[in-house]
Amino acid sequence: MITATSPPKNDDALVPQGIAKQVLTAGPDHINYRGGIGSVMNVYARHFAIYKCVTSHKPTAKKWQLIPFFLKQYGRFIQTLWTDNDIRIVHLQASSHGSFYRKLVLFITAKYGFGKQVIYHMHGSRFESFYLQSDPVSKRFIRFLVEHADMVIGLSTYWQDFFAQNFQTKRLEVLGNVIHQRESKDSPLDLKPVNGPLNVLFLGAIGHRKGIFDLLDTVRLHQAAFNGRLLLRVGGNGETEQLQAYIAEHKLESLVRFEGWVSGEKKHELLSISDVYILPSYNEGLPLSILEAMNYHLPIISTPVGGTAEAVHEGINGFLVPPGDKEEIYNRLLRFIAEPDLVTQMGAASGRIVQQYQPETIFPRLRGIYESMLVKTA
Repeated sequence: MITATSPPKNDDALVPQGIAKQVLTAGPDHINYRGGIGSVMNVYARHFAIYKCVTSHKPTAKKWQLIPFFLKQYGRFIQTLWTDNDIRIVHLQASSHGSFYRKLVLFITAKYGFGKQVIYHMHGSRFESFYLQSDPVSKRFIRFLVEHADMVIGLSTYWQDFFAQNFQTKRLEVLGNVIHQRESKDSPLDLKPVNGPLNVLFLGAIGHRKGIFDLLDTVRLHQAAFNGRLLLRVGGNGETEQLQAYIAEHKLESLVRFEGWVSGEKKHELLSISDVYILPSYNEGLPLSILEAMNYHLPIISTPVGGTAEAVHEGINGFLVPPGDKEEIYNRLLRFIAEPDLVTQMGAASGRIVQQYQPETIFPRLRGIYESMLVKTA
């Protein structure tokens, strides 16, 4: 689909009409989204005076269905560039693997077919391993796109360093993910004390990469210590049957509750009733779920992968444990149980730190990026 939407009437249009009309974004579905990039793009759509967007990917029942969908959208991408003379920048919201190859086609078309400036905005948590483990031919394709894009945007200084060390980019910028502002009806947040069991929340893809089974192993191994003192709620999609089978096999029903896929009001409810957010991932870009949890003044337990350590400050608004270290996960959970005041203290710190990822901080920087590129083509 192609969308050119206007923000709500009460939106401040942090990217004004004069700039927004010159930018075409391509990326996953940002309306019925299920991933972090779509969520970020959804925030963009709310703060651009007009948001011109081509959807290059959407969830499908079978992977082969992505081929005809992309071909159809590619045709619309070409039509948009052909007919809309205002567009001077193409902003590719990208990830790794299949996303890379879709964006490669769009990049070649926009830059060499239509002479547009192209931003390659990398969100993919696995892009580092994707590049380093690729065969020589694939590496050449990756280098071609990254080194010929007019600008590469990384989510954190970790990713800035990765691109600087492995590629010779034309221009490299850091721009953190942006989160939805909390509705006025949801604020101010009460920094509530912990009463009863520690309510811990995990939201993300159910699988090895996000560390959910390490977390379940931790709960199982220390079941006696956690009984009556902890309740873990898990929301997400992926290997959900394996998750539920694990809970049943080890009789963890009193400690772990699977909530299914959550979004909207259900996500708001879970974040509101939780005390601690946990995401023991093996790789990340800059996890949007962590930023959202911080926006609800939750302390975080995570791992120092990707840009996570730039949002979670060890001992300030949470704890960082080595990926796969179940004993450290246990120790950090136990500390929050033993020191409930720490939940309030670190939660307040999360609320302060997350301000740098709010629209009022991110969009002036994005606007500056666009303005600097538009000057070159004036």
